[in-house]
Amino acid sequence: MKPHNYELALMTSLQVEDYLKRGGDMVLIPVGSTEQHGPYGPLGTDYLIAQEVCRRVAPQLNALVAPPLTYALSILHKGRPGVVYVKMESFMKYVQDVALALNESGFRRLIFVNGHYDNGPGVTFALRTIYDRFAPGTFGFCFNYWDALKWEEQGLYLGPDAGLHANIGETAIMLAINPDSVDMTEAVAGWPSPPEDIETDKLAAIIAAVMPLPGSMANVSPTGGWGDPTQATAEKGEEYLQMITRAVVRFVLDVEKTYEKMFA
Repeated sequence: MKPHNYELALMTSLQVEDYLKRGGDMVLIPVGSTEQHGPYGPLGTDYLIAQEVCRRVAPQLNALVAPPLTYALSILHKGRPGVVYVKMESFMKYVQDVALALNESGFRRLIFVNGHYDNGPGVTFALRTIYDRFAPGTFGFCFNYWDALKWEEQGLYLGPDAGLHANIGETAIMLAINPDSVDMTEAVAGWPSPPEDIETDKLAAIIAAVMPLPGSMANVSPTGGWGDPTQATAEKGEEYLQMITRAVVRFVLDVEKTYEKMFA
């Protein structure tokens, strides 16, 4: 039998069985979206980045990488060409079915690596409501890959200063992963314009106003982006990826240690 790589989609069933027999039990499930990322970024940015992070992390955790969940909670981008979104109930049911099927196959550590902010609560609640259906000893959780970064690192990649969507970080990583998917000739800065007299946290106020409304990203930014991608390069993207990979490995191990001490 040929040695396996780390991606389920490229493995045979026999190779997966061998991995499980050798004591492996961790699967990373990339979660993203199919939604606009300005006139310059590919629609698959969120799941493509999550997938690349999982590919880089997997060997260090002796984990396998499942195919990504590509259609998700993108209704904020409704109205833009190419955007595909699903209802919350459909998304949660899909997550549950995927998790239960992977668990049935023998995986006991189910880690959803999320690349689209809106998905996080949906995945977490979906897992919470089926925990009693998992095999004994199963542990599953979801996290946004950027949340693994230290505060100062996160500020460079994704945040109030770097931007939150189709920004320098996401654009740079896509240039590193697949440069042909990014059209830098169309790259343009796009920032929300909240009222000047906001007395509390501006970012919190914007997010609270935006999140309940379908298609609201069109009001946040006419370009579809939130940040300035014009200085993005493949070299910066590779630096971000290496930083994120180190952080995600640490984070997964820390979450496991926390779970084992508090709940196992």
